Amino acid sequence: MAGMAVSAATGVLSSLLSKLSELLTEQYMQRKGVRRDIEFLCRELTDMNAALEKLSGMEKLDVQTKVWRDKVREMAYDIEDCIDIFMHKLGLGQGDDKDGLFHKIVGKVRELRMHYQLANMIQDIKTRVEEQSKIRDRYRIDESISTSRVVVEVDPRLPALFEDAKRLVGIDGPREEISKLLMGEGGSHSGQLKVLSIVGFGGLGKTTLANQVYSKLKNEFECTAFVSVSRTPHMPKIFKDILSRVGYRGTEMENDVQKLIEILRATLKNKRYFVIIDDLWSIKDWRSIGCAFVENNNGSRVITTTRIQDVGAACCFPSQGHVYQMQPLNKIHSRRLFFKRLFDIEDNCPEQFREISDDMLSKCKGVPLAITSISSLLANHMHVEIWEKIHNSLGSELGTNPTLEWLRHVLSLSYNDLSHEHKTCLLYLGTYPEDFEIPKEDLLRKWIAEGFVMEKHGLDLEEAAENCFNELINRSMIQPCFDEDDFGNVWKCQVHDLMLELIVSKCKDENFIAIIDKFHINGASQVRRISHRFHDRDMALTVESMSASQVRSYISFPAAKCMPPLLRFGLLRVLGMEHSFSMEPMCIDLSAINHLFLLRYLRVRNFRVELPKKFGKLKHLMTLDMSQSRFYLDQQLSDFSSLTSLRYLSLPGRVAFKNGLSKLCNLRDLSFFDIGTNSIECIRDLGELTNLRNLSVIYGYSRPGGVENNHETILAASIDKLGNSNLRYLEFVVWSGDSAPSAEFWSSCLACPRHLQRLQLFCSIPKVLDWIAHADRLADLYLEVQELRSDDIQSLAQLPCLIHLRLIAITTEKNIIIHRNTFPSLKHFRFSCDLSCLEFEPAAMPLLLRLYIHLDGRGRGAIQLQEGSLVSGIEHLASLEKISLRLVIHAKCDQGSKIESAWRDAISRHPKSQAIKICLDCYECDENWSVVCRDRNTVAWISGEDSI
Repeated sequence: MAGMAVSAATGVLSSLLSKLSELLTEQYMQRKGVRRDIEFLCRELTDMNAALEKLSGMEKLDVQTKVWRDKVREMAYDIEDCIDIFMHKLGLGQGDDKDGLFHKIVGKVRELRMHYQLANMIQDIKTRVEEQSKIRDRYRIDESISTSRVVVEVDPRLPALFEDAKRLVGIDGPREEISKLLMGEGGSHSGQLKVLSIVGFGGLGKTTLANQVYSKLKNEFECTAFVSVSRTPHMPKIFKDILSRVGYRGTEMENDVQKLIEILRATLKNKRYFVIIDDLWSIKDWRSIGCAFVENNNGSRVITTTRIQDVGAACCFPSQGHVYQMQPLNKIHSRRLFFKRLFDIEDNCPEQFREISDDMLSKCKGVPLAITSISSLLANHMHVEIWEKIHNSLGSELGTNPTLEWLRHVLSLSYNDLSHEHKTCLLYLGTYPEDFEIPKEDLLRKWIAEGFVMEKHGLDLEEAAENCFNELINRSMIQPCFDEDDFGNVWKCQVHDLMLELIVSKCKDENFIAIIDKFHINGASQVRRISHRFHDRDMALTVESMSASQVRSYISFPAAKCMPPLLRFGLLRVLGMEHSFSMEPMCIDLSAINHLFLLRYLRVRNFRVELPKKFGKLKHLMTLDMSQSRFYLDQQLSDFSSLTSLRYLSLPGRVAFKNGLSKLCNLRDLSFFDIGTNSIECIRDLGELTNLRNLSVIYGYSRPGGVENNHETILAASIDKLGNSNLRYLEFVVWSGDSAPSAEFWSSCLACPRHLQRLQLFCSIPKVLDWIAHADRLADLYLEVQELRSDDIQSLAQLPCLIHLRLIAITTEKNIIIHRNTFPSLKHFRFSCDLSCLEFEPAAMPLLLRLYIHLDGRGRGAIQLQEGSLVSGIEHLASLEKISLRLVIHAKCDQGSKIESAWRDAISRHPKSQAIKICLDCYECDENWSVVCRDRNTVAWISGEDSI
């Protein structure tokens, strides 16, 4: 299956070859002429696929080669479309096996007709392929490919090495911070070798920063060297460059890498050295270079720079290392650099240029190379109208304007270093608008539906897609979006505006995605993927005039009122529409959705939806997401049992399944399964979904009087069965406290959580459940318990993989102790309870980074405190980086300041208290629950049951 992936470089050629091979095995391949033609097609298309792969690694192609490449790629799409349509028609007649002579004769006639149609189709395909083969021979395309060279540019880092420090902005703070990390407060001249790696997006100024640190510190060392590696390093030259700079006087140096390493180690053996290794691209290269840096206890230092997170981490292991994450310039420094290059100082900027300057800086997102390159371009055109045109066409300027050549080169370096699979997945991000926060799960499901990722090396589709996502983050091609409540989990990502401009430019060049908005109207005669972002009458006419029969993907931001009828999208694989939550839901008719027989992904959110009576023909559908949409009342009971390829299903609450849920044997993710509306048979069938990884259950939402006992018993048995299979994530939402599950349900619903990794119970349970102690793989836990005892804390404390814990306790014991050697993996702890005394013993929570405590003293009134008794042992949390305390007390309690002071004193005893981020808020409540935040002088209104 590894050879079946769709890619931007070769289109669907790999997938097409796989389908042609399948045709050779079918029974209607008995005619020798047809078989011979298909074998010919396989040979020719294999050669063409290889040629297109070679061309994808070349940045500059002659016009004729580029035209041939585009025609071959589009031809492959057309051929696959023909085969898909034929196979669909063939499948329509299968399964109609009926007895009787008449039906047998009809079946035979139909089979002969299909043989004839197949032969004609193969002949037409052969003619097109032969035509492209002749063009290849006529214009000597193969010769052009073999003689092409990838253009070697002058090293773009050279200007950074000779940049005047006076022209730099925002460099002082990072330079001093790195200097302290390397040398310590006193600038020690002894100690072990230290390696520091500067990691960040291309153009952030890693080389410039490393050079500034080098200039500041080099005089404190006996020998120094600054060398650049690049994507394709010549290792003998790298080692020779280092040797020549550290004072080696040998005249003859061989190209034997091992001997060069031995010479370099001997040269550095007794010296205090400082070496910069700039622009590393692979761990393999570092392992070779790192061998040369001998550990001599002379306080030597090495700095590396890289765009790749894994490479930076590898450089710092196992030596005393530190990964320094390079950050963009803040808004103040960005403006200062921009205006300094254009007007010397910001005050000299004319008023009419200020608004468009802010728009330009918004595009740059604090990347110094982008700011300097764009300001250089604008300096030649001091007219507001021209600046506005450049802003609106930055993508084309990036591809053609010589002033932006270095910027284009730096961005392209990262792109060119990607595999075909990663390039294709990255280009697909061009379907999303600028500054859009892209949901990770949604993106991965689209990649799978488009065929960009395949199962490989023991990874299933979801794992392969997630690996690809992680690699793009690792290479700084996309930026993760973090929220305070995400506890470090990456659920969304963004693309830097300038990287997006490069992506959009390449999408246009490859005819990969057609973007329809105010600035882009695709002129290609055939488009395969449409991203529709702007909607007015002119756009509607543009979309109406486009050929839609070959479109594979249609995504709208927001949902378009001028979307073409579904019947025009005969070969659609991906359909995504999301209406704005701030607007009244639009109505959309999907009753003809069965016509889209190749559909694999359907996401329609916040609509009023009319569905077909039965999903009978969507045998390829993998994702069905209609959460937050509303069905018409007569469609509350839906039959999804024929969707046997379905892997992800998310429906709005109150939707009930017809019987047959167990037929969805490939289902991995089921969201918002409503216990209140589904039958007892469906609840029982839930336990048969043995491939289910993620389950979200709604309890007591729709059934008057709550859930019946027999439903509850069967639900517990079904969840327990899933727990013994593949269940990784369980979310349980109870809408009403009156209909909460019984204690018996909680004790029996997951007796053996073998694979459970995330558990979120958005409801109040009596106590910490006994079976949680057996969840050895549990990493993320959200619990709200009515009573928390010391034994419960100890039970949670022994979970070996627990990283994120959110624990709400209605009542607790007065003294809560976190014992030594507990919570070995915990990094984030959010604890909400009544006013209790909290103690951390030495070696408790050794990896804890963030501690969030919410103490509610309204229930206990005026608690009597002794000095230091409220909290102790925070100094034992060795890894702590941030602590947040929120305290709520009754206004009649006069000890608020004392409680707050006790916490401040406890934090001050931490050895890293100066570096820990601290947020302490104290709220006082009167009888009307008016809560006054003393620290911030703001007023918030909450009810007595709310938490802050």
